[in-house]
Amino acid sequence: MKPSAEPGWRLALAADAIAAPAYGRALEPSADALSAFETGPGGPWKIEAIYAARPDRAELEARLALAAASLGRAPPAIVFEPLPATDWLAANRRDFPPLAVGRFWIRGRHVREAAPAGAWAITLDAGMAFGSGEHATTRGCLLAIAAVARRRRPRLALDLGCGSAILAIGLARAGARRVLASDIDPDSVAVARENLARNGVTRRVRAVAADGLARLTPRRGYDLAVANILAGPLTRLATPLARALARGGRLVLSGLLIEQEREVVAAYRARRLALVARARIDGWSTLEFARR
Repeated sequence: MKPSAEPGWRLALAADAIAAPAYGRALEPSADALSAFETGPGGPWKIEAIYAARPDRAELEARLALAAASLGRAPPAIVFEPLPATDWLAANRRDFPPLAVGRFWIRGRHVREAAPAGAWAITLDAGMAFGSGEHATTRGCLLAIAAVARRRRPRLALDLGCGSAILAIGLARAGARRVLASDIDPDSVAVARENLARNGVTRRVRAVAADGLARLTPRRGYDLAVANILAGPLTRLATPLARALARGGRLVLSGLLIEQEREVVAAYRARRLALVARARIDGWSTLEFARR
């Protein structure tokens, strides 16, 4: 989209740490820019979506209501208003400089500088928030992917709940021979496919729309599976995710708060997976399990 000085539109809402990722992912596919941040330590999150042209408010409210229902909550209250004429997209790009996460180097399309030597570059739209690498759960997953890949190059990998496909691209950059990226939301899958093409990994990564793992489990299993969703769905998916792993395979889980670790760890230990690594970033947890 071309930068302009025409009025845009803003949708804003407040959410707690559990609901914020779900609401952000609901808004992200249609937003031209999306920001999400804590208003204070342990405080609520503020989510703000920016649109170049007036979006369909009813559609956005329906997407938020569906996300809220998945958490057993009422739809969030929103602020929906026009913006003054300004080059807001250029301002947003200035707020999205390249981000280094271990060996990964994540940049918006507006960044022209070359990636550092030896870095695994990932190019994404500047408007993404929960799929840009800035969120603690995404950083934790990328670091875990790099750690697993150092020990063994995955033959077949899965990114469950792929969103922007940042983790699927990361899996390909880390050497996975084949990657399946899936999301329940067809709009997210469309965005994922654009990002896969932009990063030149479509020969190794396939993005599909799917609800759960019923049709996604290969006969030999995944060497590495990553699921960055929420604690509730992670707990409910313990059995199919455990079964989807190959013998010796690794499973990386995130999207859960530190205080939610116990229930998630218990669910996967009950499926005979061993917790082998744990990382905590900004109150969020990333867990790595192994199938013996």
